[in-house]
Amino acid sequence: MKKLLARLIWLPMGFVLVVFLVANRTPVPISLDPISTERPALATPPLPLWVWLLSALFVGFFLGAAGMWVSARDSRIAARANARELKALRAQLAAKTAETPAQPESSPAEALPTIEMR
Repeated sequence: MKKLLARLIWLPMGFVLVVFLVANRTPVPISLDPISTERPALATPPLPLWVWLLSALFVGFFLGAAGMWVSARDSRIAARANARELKALRAQLAAKTAETPAQPESSPAEALPTIEMR
């Protein structure tokens, strides 16, 4: 059901995106000068609009991924510390079980105290 819903959502969105990108092929410069519109001091070379849109999409994606990676730093540090502690505890347990002699296993009934009835 989830796959069907995903396809019903993503396929039309992908189609609309492709149609939008193909329809916007006109070269446009991006101006970073708010004062001069005729001769901007900071302007990019004219490229198709779809190049600028996809560039903005990818830059946003990678900045978001980097932000998530940075925000998860504390969790990664804690996970590494927990893994080190678990490894040390397992080594201690292995050393302790290696030095104690093996005892014969007793059944649970033998471990219970016996009560004599009169």
